[in-house]
Amino acid sequence: MTRRFDPLGEATEAGASTGDAPTEIGELLAAVTRTRGWSERLEGARVHAAWPLIAGAEVARHVQPVRLHGGVLVLRADAPEWATQVQYLGAQIVARAREELTDVAIRTVTVTVAGRRGGAGS
Repeated sequence: MTRRFDPLGEATEAGASTGDAPTEIGELLAAVTRTRGWSERLEGARVHAAWPLIAGAEVARHVQPVRLHGGVLVLRADAPEWATQVQYLGAQIVARAREELTDVAIRTVTVTVAGRRGGAGS
């Protein structure tokens, strides 16, 4: 019997079945991102891409996502007034993010003002 090499790197006998269904590429990519620790970075990138839909056009012009870490979405406002407004809208932003990005884990929002240190949570 001849041996063949399958795309996942396992040698099998030609004509023999491994008994497993083929793995979908999405599943493979998800496994790679998990094992490499890239999941949270990819989630953060998805938040950046969807930010105008999550926050609305006006807020998105003045407040930008900085990072997502441990379920905390860190935002940076260009002025204290926008930071205050986003603090009040924090729960709505979390809810909207969960609607737009159902598989991204955002629990809370923290807002900083550009050029200042620290932030306020909601």
